[in-house]
Amino acid sequence: MRKRYLIIISIALLISNQVKSQSDKWTLNKCIEYAYENNIQIKQNELSNKINLLEINQLKANRIPSLNANDNQNFNWGNDTYNTNTFSINSSITIFNGLQNNHLIKQSKLNYTAGEYNIKQTKNNISLSVANAYLEIIFYNEQIKISKNQLESTLQQLKNTKNKVDAGMLPISNYLQLEAQLYSEELTVTNTENQLRIAKLNLMQLMEIEINNNFDIDIPEIKIEDQYKNLNLSIQTIYQTALNVRPEIQNAILNNQSTELGIKIAKASQLPKLTLNAGVGTQFSSLSKQISYGNIESVTVGYLESNPSEYVLQDQTSLYYNSYPFFDQYSDNLYENISFSLSVPIFNHFETKTSIEKSKINFYNSQLDLLNTKNNLRKNIEQAYTDLLAAKKEYDSNIKLLESYQRSYDDATKKFNAGMLSSVDFLIEKTKLINAENSLLQSKYNLIFKNIILDHYQGNPITI
Repeated sequence: MRKRYLIIISIALLISNQVKSQSDKWTLNKCIEYAYENNIQIKQNELSNKINLLEINQLKANRIPSLNANDNQNFNWGNDTYNTNTFSINSSITIFNGLQNNHLIKQSKLNYTAGEYNIKQTKNNISLSVANAYLEIIFYNEQIKISKNQLESTLQQLKNTKNKVDAGMLPISNYLQLEAQLYSEELTVTNTENQLRIAKLNLMQLMEIEINNNFDIDIPEIKIEDQYKNLNLSIQTIYQTALNVRPEIQNAILNNQSTELGIKIAKASQLPKLTLNAGVGTQFSSLSKQISYGNIESVTVGYLESNPSEYVLQDQTSLYYNSYPFFDQYSDNLYENISFSLSVPIFNHFETKTSIEKSKINFYNSQLDLLNTKNNLRKNIEQAYTDLLAAKKEYDSNIKLLESYQRSYDDATKKFNAGMLSSVDFLIEKTKLINAENSLLQSKYNLIFKNIILDHYQGNPITI
């Protein structure tokens, strides 16, 4: 009973490990997402675009009045020892500057959106590179299977030939030639396995993963008929779709709009600038005294000329100079001001004119950039479509070629086993079959990748 339990537990653990192993395999979508998360260029682009967002917020904040506080403390030693203090709060706001700030805000928003499209473009490039590396792994996996099947076939043929050589039915040269073919095919398997390891390393590096010998991908079932769907579309249809979704096109459009705003920004410098300023301030001085009044007394200031004994009296008030407290001075000396500042540009050494002309050149140049980007996209789509069509024809031809060489090889095998064909002629037929299998495999994955490229241009998710 206990033995039965141990067997059940062992089987359960084995199944569990197999399920875990399958779940640990990387799908194409998982590889692409992981590459997005860890790619340094994407992170740098995202940080750069955060700066663009800060620029937007700063330009919006420029609409708010500025507020500054100033305090000046002065100490003097000389004939008189005293100190003074002045304090003020000033505010300023630009009422009109030719709508320059509004244009700058619009321009910075365009730059931010263009930055988002730049990130998408980087992601598109990465996803295409990852898909190519992923396909290479699938290709070499399949090539290894084909090479091992050929190796197994040659090994079986070698055993049969050895038996016939030992029986004196065939010369030893037949065996030696097949043995050399066996070693050649073993080398092919070894080289292909090395290429598979390199392909895995390439994918891991694109994903920013440290080398891991346990790294493996999920190999999906690929339907060749799905790779023909883009050939049902016209080049013009694909191009029109791409114009609406490709980030490099959107980026170029936004850059063109941004440079157009640059002209308005430069022209705004020709208009007057109106600024409102306001402030409040006060001051203190240790030399200042606070005056207080005493009693009123009559003081003799003279006498009458006609009657010297008659004195002239004048009322006088006694004055007392007391210290003037700091906060009393601050309260008593408080002042307020408001002013408007109007600046009208008349002549600035043609700087504004030059700036306008430069902005116009930048605008015309951005129009050419947009046109060039569209032309390059059209050319790339035309090339990709032509490549896909050629890849399909090549694949179809290789299927027929393989079928023909397979029949020829099967016939050669029968003749060789019957002693009616030399080993040299047999190996020639086998080599033709091997080359046909490799050509078909290469054309198959070339067809798949060419279709991925056209999907990529149309903004479709990359799938295999």
